[in-house]
Amino acid sequence: MPEFGVAARTDVAKITLKSAPDRPGIGARVFGALWSYDINVELVSSTSGLEEGQDITLVVTKDHLNSAILKLNKIKEEIDAKDLLVDHNIAVISITHSGLAKTPGVGAKVFSALSSAKVNVEAVSSSTNAISCVVREEETSKAVEALKKELEN
Repeated sequence: MPEFGVAARTDVAKITLKSAPDRPGIGARVFGALWSYDINVELVSSTSGLEEGQDITLVVTKDHLNSAILKLNKIKEEIDAKDLLVDHNIAVISITHSGLAKTPGVGAKVFSALSSAKVNVEAVSSSTNAISCVVREEETSKAVEALKKELEN
């Protein structure tokens, strides 16, 4: 059985578009605008069903951050979102495994390990072979250590 991989990136920043309208086309406008500037979005997490719309959280590399902020501030005004929040002090911890989608309990192990290490997950995104968590940058080492220890078992 393939082993788990745990990797951390601290060259990233989190941007949250607060209370964006929850209707078709908003995501296309947001990500289309970033694409037009050749800005790659590393992670996306959305919270819909909020009374005031949806929060769209995305992670970009710090070298694309200023361009992303400029473009997203324009989009924020156009779609009448409430706010644009930027956080420079985050890390993305990615847990990879080729059989992740077919391995029960991985999510439980990941969140249990982070909880035991008192690391809060600010956003999460997953795919068939990775779980990526946004955490505070100063908790990166503690998070990686806890995950490696938990996933070795």
